[in-house]
Amino acid sequence: MLEQLLDKRLIFVTGKGGVGKSTVTAGLAHALARSKRRTLVLETDTFSAMEDLFDYSSPGLEPISINEYLYASNLSSEECFIATLRRFVPSERIARAIIKNRIARVFFRAAPSVNEVTILDQVRVFFEKTDDDGEPFYDHILVDLPASGHAVTFLNVPATMHGMMRGIGPIATMSGQVAELISDPATTAIIAVCLPEEMPVNETIELADNIDETLGRPLDLAIANMVHQAPLDAKNRPLFEEIHQQIREDYPGVESLFFDEEDERAESTAIARLIEGNALALGWADRDREYLELLYDRLSAPIVEVPIVYESSGTDVVDKLSRIFIGDSSDAASLTA
Repeated sequence: MLEQLLDKRLIFVTGKGGVGKSTVTAGLAHALARSKRRTLVLETDTFSAMEDLFDYSSPGLEPISINEYLYASNLSSEECFIATLRRFVPSERIARAIIKNRIARVFFRAAPSVNEVTILDQVRVFFEKTDDDGEPFYDHILVDLPASGHAVTFLNVPATMHGMMRGIGPIATMSGQVAELISDPATTAIIAVCLPEEMPVNETIELADNIDETLGRPLDLAIANMVHQAPLDAKNRPLFEEIHQQIREDYPGVESLFFDEEDERAESTAIARLIEGNALALGWADRDREYLELLYDRLSAPIVEVPIVYESSGTDVVDKLSRIFIGDSSDAASLTA
């Protein structure tokens, strides 16, 4: 899967709330870093999920080095505003004095899209950072965007602001630079994360249409997260269903998976309950497949399916996902494109 992203230096990730967007972003970032690509993962929220997922603490905008190839930062809107303002005033002290002025704060809070454009301007700054040889410092920058309902508006702010200012002045120039970066499909990718469920799938289809209509570019990739895997091959299913039907007839009530402790069958139905549990897993996989087929039918972007990952901590989940994204031989069979 990573091959689809290796030529994209800037990767925006969005999705409906609750679909595992931040965890998938962390897994992708970790996978790229495992491939020895210097990778920066950025958040655009006041609450940092990455600090828990990667077990670090970030004091400000300056990226924290998590390991040799992986960096992270949470783009606080106020700190980004100060950083942008600092590029237009002679000192940080003056910039902070302006932002702390009561009248100025009221004005900037009332001004439309200030937070979005200054956050994206900071993304641009990191994107343009170079090493001692003049080469890009980061091979990849992943941005954990707001939920999909706001993501397209968020990404369209620089172009809108540039148009409103008719390209005149330093703010218009800055906005134009950011808008050009976002609209360049050769450099930038937009990824949508969803679950194989009705609302997330429909919202992802709608998101792809909005990206095309509003940003004038396609959705690059959709990741279906937490897909249930069928516990047996399709060729064995007819036999399993015969066994399951017989179990239901021989052990009435086994579909609850539990028996009262006083029920004499409680200790003799382990196999029956195992069969019933696998039937339940098959039902979940069938339901997921129904919504995935809708996604494949309606979406022109490539789709990657990621299985449910059962690990004890967020860091372990991210590690497991990174191995899946890389195509680790022990996990590669769990991911299909």
